[in-house]
Amino acid sequence: MKSRIVRNICLFLALALLVSMFAACGKKKSDEEDSGPDVYRTPKPSPKELGGIVTLSTYRTAQNDTSAFMFIQEYVMQYPGVEINNDNELSYEEYFATLDQRVEDGSIGDVFLVDSDRLAKYVEKGYVMDLSPYLTGLVEYTSGNFRKLYPDSDLFDAAYKDALYENRLYMIPTEYENKAVLVNLDVFEKAGLTVPSDKWTWDDVLECVKAIREAGIEKPIALDYTDFSVWGAFALGGGGDLFKTIDPKTGATTLNLTDPKVSAGLKMFSEEFLAAGYVYDKTPAEMKGEELKNIGIAVISHADLQNWQEALRDAEFSWEFAHFPRFKADEDLKDPYYFNIGVKTIGLAVRVRDYDPEDYSESDILMEDEIRVQLALYALVPEAAVALAGTTGFRVPALMSANSRRFWREYPVAGKNTSVFSLYNKYDYPATLPAHMLIDAALELGDSVGEAISAHAADVDNVSMDDLLQKIQDNVNANWK
Repeated sequence: MKSRIVRNICLFLALALLVSMFAACGKKKSDEEDSGPDVYRTPKPSPKELGGIVTLSTYRTAQNDTSAFMFIQEYVMQYPGVEINNDNELSYEEYFATLDQRVEDGSIGDVFLVDSDRLAKYVEKGYVMDLSPYLTGLVEYTSGNFRKLYPDSDLFDAAYKDALYENRLYMIPTEYENKAVLVNLDVFEKAGLTVPSDKWTWDDVLECVKAIREAGIEKPIALDYTDFSVWGAFALGGGGDLFKTIDPKTGATTLNLTDPKVSAGLKMFSEEFLAAGYVYDKTPAEMKGEELKNIGIAVISHADLQNWQEALRDAEFSWEFAHFPRFKADEDLKDPYYFNIGVKTIGLAVRVRDYDPEDYSESDILMEDEIRVQLALYALVPEAAVALAGTTGFRVPALMSANSRRFWREYPVAGKNTSVFSLYNKYDYPATLPAHMLIDAALELGDSVGEAISAHAADVDNVSMDDLLQKIQDNVNANWK
């Protein structure tokens, strides 16, 4: 009798357990159906079916440069219905020397590399497409998986802003060109100087050039003070407000050169560097690589290395890259330094095409535009960005996930501190003036500040920097409507 009771209890418990398991399974399935419709009912997104022919125009870094070809291969694997012609025969110098003419006469490719200095001009003339309408819902497809793409956060912030004009995106940044410094270590040793630290300031630079001159080099530093990448760093160096927002609601902005902190930075450069005769007679862009042995410091961009690669590889002097200098801030600030590094960008733009309505229907035009836009947008896919940057190290990727890989950092000589070309990107600002203002105002400002710095340096006592800056500010703001 007792054994029968025990057996019945066991059967009852087993039955209860079984029922609870079915109930739990039923509840789990019900919860999944209620809470996970995206998982079970929404199909996985897939690439658009595109078909057509498009031409890609880029520059070639060397005869064996296959970067454009590899980028195209990445794209056609995703969009096999698209045929891409590779216009990639010109060198860097040849490409940009002829770019304006090719864009104007229509011989440039459907998708082409453009530098941020020309972008606003091309926008104003209607040469390039507005890519902003295509930026929502961007997806990267890799090995059967997919991931959303966000240009405003996947790209370096300065590169993204450099690709905007009036808050619209007109190119996909591919190359990042911030300023850094090349130091002649032999000259430093001769002058009794040590390698500068990562946190050196422009005051430190000034002391270095004084010591280098005393060691026998008349023009110790090479830089281009007419370049906003350089004079902008001085204008921003004191913590001033160079571009002042006058209406937070509309975002209306005005040039603020007469801010005492802005003008103080420009005066420092004019009086302490230029008037004292420390600046080399040629800008880095004008210099030959062999001339580097005759100076101590050169403020350069990665693009300058294109002209100097052979001289630096075979250099008879020791050299190294150093970080762009900063300015010392007020002692009571949490961060004791102001750090502003100018950046210019190269990226892919899409040429505006004229369609003959007799040859193209509205749907044909939409398809043609979609093919070309998607090719430019594909530079946001990490593997494609790596392919386009190439393996030679000539290009610094503007896409953060590609830039974080070390493949590009061995150029032009292995073992050098090439991280200076992207390490401090949170301090970078777009060094193309139309990224901050309309092109008419930017053109007015472009050469004016450099001329004011030079005029004040040539006659410091009789030429008022404040008066010169006031005049520039008035003229620029009159065009900034």
